[in-house]
Amino acid sequence: MGWLQLKRNYTATQFCTSPTKPKDADSEHVEYAQIDTSQPLRYPPVSEDLPDNKLPLIPASTVIDKNLRGDRLWIVVDDIIYDCTDFASSHPGGSTVIQSFDGKDCSWQFWRFHTRKHMRDSGRALRIGRTKGVKNPYKEPPRYVGLRKIGYADEDW
Repeated sequence: MGWLQLKRNYTATQFCTSPTKPKDADSEHVEYAQIDTSQPLRYPPVSEDLPDNKLPLIPASTVIDKNLRGDRLWIVVDDIIYDCTDFASSHPGGSTVIQSFDGKDCSWQFWRFHTRKHMRDSGRALRIGRTKGVKNPYKEPPRYVGLRKIGYADEDW
C-alpha cells in the first residue's frame, strides 16, 4: 500500500482509472473515492494463536506518527508492534521506560531485561501488527560475556 499515504485532518481524494472496454477503445471508467482520515486508525489486538508472520502489516510511518494512531502507546520489538497503552501502568519497571519508546523500536533494550517467557506470558496479548523500518534511537553497546581474561578465573582480583 505504498501508493496510499494517510494524514490527519484532511480528506484525501483518489482518482482511479480502469478500462471498461477493450484496449483499443477510446473511453475509460473513472472512479472517485473519498477517504476520511480525520480519525486515528484503529488496530485491535490479534489472537494469541496467530503466528507473527500472519499479523497485519502496519506501515512504519503509521507507527512513528502519533497523529495517525491517536493516544495509543505503541512499541516495536523485533518488527512486531505491541499496544502497551493499558499495560504501561502495570509494568514492573514503571511506565516511564515504556513511554520513552513510544513509536520506536526497543528490541535490544527489551531482550536485555526480559526472556522469551516474559514475551509469551505478557507480550503476545498486546500484539497488533508487524512493521519494517522503525528505528531504535539508541545504538546497542557491546556485550561482555565475562570480565576476566581466560585462565584467570582462579586468581584473586
